[in-house]
Order: sequence, then C-alpha cells, then structure tokens
Amino acid sequence: MSEKKGPIKGIRDRISELWNQYPNWGKIPQFLELLEKGLDKELFVDPDKKEIPIPLEDLPVDEVLRKSGFFRNLYEILFPVSHVFRITYRYKREFLDNFMPLSKDGYIGRGSYKFVYKLPWNQVVKIGKSKLPSDAIFGSLFKEVGRDISRFLKPEEIELRDYLKTKTIRDSKKDEIDFKFKRLGLERLHYWKLKSLIPDLVVPTRFFMGMRVRNNPLGIPNVTLTPCDQQPLLAGKHLKEFTIRNEKLDQNPIMDKLFPKWKLNFDSHRFGVISKSKLKKIAVDFNRVIEVTKFLAEEEKLIFDIHAENIIITLPDFELKIFDFHVFDDYLYEPSEENPTPEMDHIQIIEEFIKSFELD
Repeated sequence: MSEKKGPIKGIRDRISELWNQYPNWGKIPQFLELLEKGLDKELFVDPDKKEIPIPLEDLPVDEVLRKSGFFRNLYEILFPVSHVFRITYRYKREFLDNFMPLSKDGYIGRGSYKFVYKLPWNQVVKIGKSKLPSDAIFGSLFKEVGRDISRFLKPEEIELRDYLKTKTIRDSKKDEIDFKFKRLGLERLHYWKLKSLIPDLVVPTRFFMGMRVRNNPLGIPNVTLTPCDQQPLLAGKHLKEFTIRNEKLDQNPIMDKLFPKWKLNFDSHRFGVISKSKLKKIAVDFNRVIEVTKFLAEEEKLIFDIHAENIIITLPDFELKIFDFHVFDDYLYEPSEENPTPEMDHIQIIEEFIKSFELD
C-alpha cells in the first residue's frame, strides 16, 4: 500500500526533483540562455503602440519601510537622472542601445541595493547603488561567480569589460570595473536560484550593464557604469500593505527613536472581497516559498532574504509574485531569540500572513 503524500510533502519532493535534474546546474553551458528564455517576449515594448499606464492607486504602496527622506528626494530634484542605456560591445568598441528615458517624477524609491525608476511604459528600471566589497551580499556566491565569470556573463559583456579596462591605466579603476561586472553576474545567480525552483512566482527580470546619465544643476551630465535590471510594473499590493502595526517591539531608547520596530500582524481582509479558492491558491504558493526557503537553508546553507516589501499580490487576478530578492550565506545571520535558525525569521512572517486567511 503506497504512502499517501500531504500537500507540503508533495511541494518538498517537487523542489528536490527540480534541483536534482541538474546535479551540477552551475556547469550548464546554457545557463544564460535558460535565464533569458522568454524575456524578449515578456519585456517587449512596442513604441508605436500607446500603452495605457497602470493607475497610480493600483500600484503597490511604498510605505515607511523604504521610503526616501527629504534629502534624498531633494537630491533627485537637483541632480535628476536623465536616462539609462544598456551598454555592450560591438564594432570593437562600447555600444549603447535600449534607451530608457527617466525623470524625477519617475523616481519611485530605493531598496537596500538599488534605486527604482518608473519607465514611461509599464515597466521599471532598477539602478545598482555603489557598494563596498565588504558588503554581506558579496559572500560565497560572489566568489563562485569570480571563479568562472564566463558562466554568468555573455561573451559581448566580457569583451566590454576587457575593452573598458584597456581605456584606463589605474589599477584601482580596473578593479572597480571587474567588481561591477562580477556583481552583474551575481545578480543573475541570485535570480536563478529562485527562478529555477519556483519559476511562475518570480517576476521576469532582465539584468544588464547600464550607463546611467545624471545631470547636475548646470545641466552637465555625469555618466556612471552600473549594473541594472528591468522588470514589468505590476498592479497589486505589497505584503506589507496587509500589516497592522499594533505592537511595538522593545529596543534600546536610541533605536526606538530612530529605527522603531513593530510586530507584523496581518489583516488579509484588506484584499476586499475575495473567494476562498483564491486565498487557498495564495496559501499554497506561500507554502512553496517556505519549502524553497527551507531547502536553500538546509542544502545550500543560504538564506533566502525575503521581506514583506519583496512580495506582491497582483490585482485583479490575486497571484503571488516575488521580486528584488537576494540570498546570503547563513553564517552572516544571527539566529533570533525566538527562532533557532535564521531562515525561520523569514518563514515566520509568511506563516503569520497565511494564518490571517482564516482557512482550515
């Protein structure tokens, strides 16, 4: 008599099955082809077709957690970003294409590692912030990218890197160029870790080396080479929009004043009227995310660093989507007093949200 599998056991077995299809997945020659598969179609924009913009009220709300302050917003006004190009290598020199016009009104906000700008069509471009090599994001996976960069960069990107290095005589500048191209490869690797396991839940994203143009108050452009990525803009609600901040966590007086923390309680009734079948589908997808989080922690010793602002419930179809995530080495996390392992801090947030559905 065969053993009956529960839904969670089935999810876990499916994740293991997907992972085991590629016992040495990092050595797949078609890594970049798999990563880019379908993006030309999913991110295609017809310039001759007038696209109806998503209404502002339907966009996810950027609440206090990552909202820019007065000085950052003032900086965006005084030194506005004009546009971003994708830069590659053709005709034996750098080549700019895929022009993306930006404006100060298109500045949406910032994450830990990127600035986010809305494009004139229903997409966003995310421009990498300057980061020091000592940042926690540059752990074992960054070293993995550096060991064989050709797995993570296209041939023309490697040619561009080498060409740009020939244009400077300073070793520090050459190292900076190397670092930026490795970071581009790292972003793709982080994305692939989740995209290979839960492809339908991860927002389609194209990573590229960008050339950002920012103008000073005199109109003089300042050009910066930086990794970027491009995503569709989705209508919906961030997970944090369902939070109820009714219980403040105790910290020291300084942290309480400058960086207050709240216990995240959820109210899924903010969905409005939604059928129980849709809530069940969202709950199943959240359990898939939980199982992937556990799998990466146990098998890869990596923490899937997912937060309430990295999860969106789309409207009107009520689908779960994940974006702008990273994975970190588990030794960089200190387990909290409540949880014995660091990944449980992230899992607990999702479980609390599922409980608010009041399903059996």
